Amino acid sequence: MKRVGDNPPARFPEDKDIEEASAPWWIAKVKPRQDKALALDCIKGNIEYYLPMITKVTRRKDNNKPRKSILPLFAGYLSFCATTGSQNKLYATGRVVSIIEIKNQKHFIEEMRQIYRTLQKGISLEPVQVYSPGTTVRVFSGPLAGIVGVITRVQNVDKLILSVQGLGRAAMVIDAANVKPLQEAA
Repeated sequence: MKRVGDNPPARFPEDKDIEEASAPWWIAKVKPRQDKALALDCIKGNIEYYLPMITKVTRRKDNNKPRKSILPLFAGYLSFCATTGSQNKLYATGRVVSIIEIKNQKHFIEEMRQIYRTLQKGISLEPVQVYSPGTTVRVFSGPLAGIVGVITRVQNVDKLILSVQGLGRAAMVIDAANVKPLQEAA
């Protein structure tokens, strides 16, 4: 039996490849920080799933020692194979907000297989946040930490726009990993 804090396997059943799914794939939109707990519920309910996970290393503030965390690559989502009965089991856990139907199964399987094989080869991936034009963000790391700007599309490239009232605007390209939407950054 798994203890609290143990990580579920990324794939259940562990010996099955992504394209060997027993039923159509669906995506569960999960309540915050419930991804791994839902995966453990899937194991208990014998529901096939794939939850790609990555290792994130951060430094503790008190002693600067590294802290390693195993996190879902796509936080807030769990891919699973199911019939209607299995979907009802997932809703019954209280961890699922909604279930998304995957219309193009073949395309989804191909994309997930690429993620699966990349992680199986030990190649690290990291989630990439994409901000839509018009999003106000704050830079939270690097030499521009604290700067607030708006994401705008300029010549097919997303840029951070800095404005000075009465003078105009200046644009720069910045790594999305260094910014957060203004309401989250506070």
